[in-house]
Amino acid sequence: MIQRIQTIFLLAIAVLSGLMLTGDLIIMSAGQGTLFSISFAGLGENGGEIIQRLWPLTVILVLVPLLGIAAVFLYKKRALQMRITMFVLLLSLGTIILGAFYVIMFDKKIDIRILWTLKAIFPLISAILAWLAYRSIMKDDLKIRSYDRLR
Repeated sequence: MIQRIQTIFLLAIAVLSGLMLTGDLIIMSAGQGTLFSISFAGLGENGGEIIQRLWPLTVILVLVPLLGIAAVFLYKKRALQMRITMFVLLLSLGTIILGAFYVIMFDKKIDIRILWTLKAIFPLISAILAWLAYRSIMKDDLKIRSYDRLR
């Protein structure tokens, strides 16, 4: 049903992931006051032009909130809702891995120091919320299956 706890988890995922589409995710200092940032648009100078587009990260950042909202409305198809929620969990973990990969690769080119932002932990929170939503959907599915056995 749409008023279940997993709806709150999935909407929280959509909100957190939607917030990641704005502003900088990670800010990096390269010395002499030069700041670089990884954002939805890609890697660029802080407040300046984009140096390199990071398309895989951009696609993942768009997919997570869209799939989170889509999963909310699939409450009548629990199996599909569970699959999409698990996919959101994997994409959230993929965001963490991909962000770390880009930071490490950029660090190899230029010696940088990372200045963490609050948005850097949003993918981890989204992954935890996706796991909680998946667990709640599974509990609902098991409860409905047990009612079907009693009939």
